[in-house]
Amino acid sequence: MSKYEICRKKLEELNSEFLNIDKPLLNEANTRFKLIDSILTECLAWGTNNISCEDSYQGKYSDYTLSLFRSVCVLEAKKTGNYFELPAGKQNLYQPIKSIYKDNSNIKAAIDQVKGYCQDRSIPIAIVSNGWQFIAFIANRTDSIPSLEGNAFVIPSLSTAITEFKEFWNCLSKPGFEEEYLIKKLIGNTEQELPPKLSSTIYGYPGIKNRNPFQTELEIISDLVFEDVIREEGLEKDFLENCYCKSGALSSYSLVSKAILSTRYNFLFEVGDRKATLQQVASKKGVSQDLIELFANSLSKRPVLLVGDVGVGKSTFIDYLRLVEAPKVFEKALSFKVDLGSRAIVTLDVRIAIIDVLKGQLLSDYGINIEEDDFVRHCYHVDLENFKKSVKVKRLYEVNPDKAIEKEIEFLSNKIENEIEHLKQALLHICKNHKKQVIVFIDNCDQRSDQDQETAFLVSQEFASDWPMIVFISIRPETYHRTKKESGALSGYHTKAFTIPPPRLDEVIQRRLEFALRITSGDIALSKLDTSTSFSKLHVLIGMFEDSLHKNNGLLTFLNNVSNENIRKAIELVKKFFGSGHVDMEKIYDICTKTGYYTVPVHELLRSVIFSDNIHYSSSNSEIVNLFEVRYHNPNEHFITLALISLLDDYSKNSRNNGFVTIKEVFSYMQGVGFNPNQIDSLLNFAYSKNLFETSQKGDKLSIQNNELNIRATNLAIYHLRFLSNTFTYVDAMVVDTPIFDSDDRNKIQNIMQIKSRLERAAIFREYLDKQWEVSNLRTNYFNWPNFSNELKNDIDKIDGKIHKNE
Repeated sequence: MSKYEICRKKLEELNSEFLNIDKPLLNEANTRFKLIDSILTECLAWGTNNISCEDSYQGKYSDYTLSLFRSVCVLEAKKTGNYFELPAGKQNLYQPIKSIYKDNSNIKAAIDQVKGYCQDRSIPIAIVSNGWQFIAFIANRTDSIPSLEGNAFVIPSLSTAITEFKEFWNCLSKPGFEEEYLIKKLIGNTEQELPPKLSSTIYGYPGIKNRNPFQTELEIISDLVFEDVIREEGLEKDFLENCYCKSGALSSYSLVSKAILSTRYNFLFEVGDRKATLQQVASKKGVSQDLIELFANSLSKRPVLLVGDVGVGKSTFIDYLRLVEAPKVFEKALSFKVDLGSRAIVTLDVRIAIIDVLKGQLLSDYGINIEEDDFVRHCYHVDLENFKKSVKVKRLYEVNPDKAIEKEIEFLSNKIENEIEHLKQALLHICKNHKKQVIVFIDNCDQRSDQDQETAFLVSQEFASDWPMIVFISIRPETYHRTKKESGALSGYHTKAFTIPPPRLDEVIQRRLEFALRITSGDIALSKLDTSTSFSKLHVLIGMFEDSLHKNNGLLTFLNNVSNENIRKAIELVKKFFGSGHVDMEKIYDICTKTGYYTVPVHELLRSVIFSDNIHYSSSNSEIVNLFEVRYHNPNEHFITLALISLLDDYSKNSRNNGFVTIKEVFSYMQGVGFNPNQIDSLLNFAYSKNLFETSQKGDKLSIQNNELNIRATNLAIYHLRFLSNTFTYVDAMVVDTPIFDSDDRNKIQNIMQIKSRLERAAIFREYLDKQWEVSNLRTNYFNWPNFSNELKNDIDKIDGKIHKNE
């Protein structure tokens, strides 16, 4: 099911539960916990990292702040008893704000309150909700209309939200906010409505791509071979020994210059920063000796930070260290891995989650039950002996031994009721009596909210300084950068930090394919696998793909840059390729078995990524970005994203300022080209949400008002510019998702499937863009659409020629 349908189903389930709740008993806190949290995360696709609670600004606190790349909405929560009723006959989803609060002072106060929060913070959208009703409006309008004179989007009940789920989703979901649907809907006449996309005429868009039995079988088996093997009991060490790659030489397939890549972590430290040391945790020569010495010295009185970008292998490094690099250290230790990203504990308070995991792993991994009677008595032996001598019980043993034993039990029970202190004493007892070192890894902390990440660090600081353990905590560079500021959790501590730069992606993929071939050949057996399942077909295709990587460098260039050098994402792209409904794997397999070889062209890998599981391109379900997307009713919008990337690309090529450009320079250049500030503002938000650029202050919410903020292009952006924007395969997919301003051209662009017709459609689209370029009269130094247009024409003609040749 699509995310949209999953969220609809969750809302239906939540409504069923809500009907049985005693609503008057739900105060504001319970309303937030039982309803609003669930609706935001489970029904409207907001991630926990997009939501912050109780944000303070000039002494005022807002219940929820929703963010994409900067803050976009304030939601004020009220108890369920604060409800509103629409006037008789007024049941539209869009109502004048004054009509809603006219006869309800509580709602008026809430609307005034949230409006004030938004206007203080320059946040556009305000929402008031009691958990089952929603009022959303624009608190900061760009026209001359006062905010309370306008309309609001109104959901009077959860039942209405279900029956009107499409509009509920479009207005309040994360994808809806990314497309600014609510703003466009409520501002109405002040902005011209964008012309329709072809997708608006396609029934069931974007559709689900059916797979034939061959593709379905490959999808299932490739998931086993590339994904489940990581979790296979008994294979973990073998997998790490064969597949783990230490950081080495920089990739030759990255489109970002090596000068920039080599300084990827420099922005973490300012000149004169004496509160941190920075080392690479491992290289081709092995794991850092400083890291090994931490174990040799038994204890470190501060947490050790493992700093690395998303997908570079922080979790894998931890496993590699435990099982391969330093197994002797861990044989003499009790080691724990706390996965804060685990679904089982993601809803728990960080401190409680860590304590629960440590207790659980003591029992499951080491057979130590710290609440077992003998263990507790040994742990508190000295305390218990002193208690027995106390005036409370010493004579009681003589007159009433049973009562004395009850006092003992009560005394020890009180000890273990304080779970945190008891766990600390238990670990002290284990270390002292069993001569064991305790090593704790806190992993995937960066999958939690900013507040949780800081809490996790503070907990790890407490553990390292007061508990008998070495504590490692893995965090992103942006988290480290942000929390090193004066207000951050790291600002007051002298931290020991190791970086985990990404290994060469081509080397990782090569090793994973070789390991997969060992599985499909039968050299390595998976316990979960039905022995009747044949791997022979996938074995042939993996071998073919591995050979293709050597023959066609474009494949590795694609994987390296579309994944933004994220190892996890790159492996996912490879895995999906084998089971894609957009690649005729059965035909490829037949060619391989008959001729002995087949070289995958880049466009086949591209199609598997562009469309994912859908029939048509959908921006919300694809790693690929529509560069021709428009957000304002202006034909020059088709070229605004390309113009921005071209500017950033020029800085990247020359490594000027390490590839960074200030926001001030971006606005100056883009306005000089012919774009207005609103367009540029919207573009930067869009491009940042699509990972087309990164900031020098990673982790900070994108602040367009900060003129000195630096941004630079990502690999993904540069690949789009240099390799995708002028190709038929890419343009053919984007036609469906692009508004067409010219009605005549729009009527010519139809939903067609035959390759010849699609080539003609792409030619029409190219000519349409040529005309819009002329009309726009853009004055660019770095980008010239006619050059791209000519290259696109050549690609269309080339494919057309091949078709005619084969006829």
